[in-house]
Amino acid sequence: MLSFKQISTALILAVILSTVQSTSAGENGSFSMFSSWQRNYTTLERPGRSITVGTLNGTTTFFESSGAPFTAGTQGLSSCLVYAKRSDSEYSLEAHCTVTDVSNDKLYIGADRSGGNTDTGGGGTGRWKFLGGTGKFAGVKGSCEYQVEYLEDNWTTNTAEHCKWHKP
Repeated sequence: MLSFKQISTALILAVILSTVQSTSAGENGSFSMFSSWQRNYTTLERPGRSITVGTLNGTTTFFESSGAPFTAGTQGLSSCLVYAKRSDSEYSLEAHCTVTDVSNDKLYIGADRSGGNTDTGGGGTGRWKFLGGTGKFAGVKGSCEYQVEYLEDNWTTNTAEHCKWHKP
């Protein structure tokens, strides 16, 4: 038969282990998002290369979410600064974006892409990196792949599915 001391020690150890496990796990989940932007780019052409800079302004909608803070069906205003370089043999694009929801909480996102282009009818595949934010997005980290398409009349769409996020 177990003594009171052995039972007490086992219970205390179980509580400590469950607390350590739950605090080290943090919050995490997944979501998908769709953005539609009006683009305003300027391109400087040079022999054998070009540099493009500009802005994207529009909306982002979260869908297929595992839950807060990315609630399915919610939208936010989205703005990005974009910098792209193209040579005869290479292409690279970097973007820094902010999504602001109806509560004025901000999600900060970075993007990298090393293929495709920014021409109407073009696009490509890149990677989003979630860099935290304010309010409910504070501390959010994660990443996912995205697909961007450059449409006529300076419209751009971006779809990212199965994004993984966590709060350490």
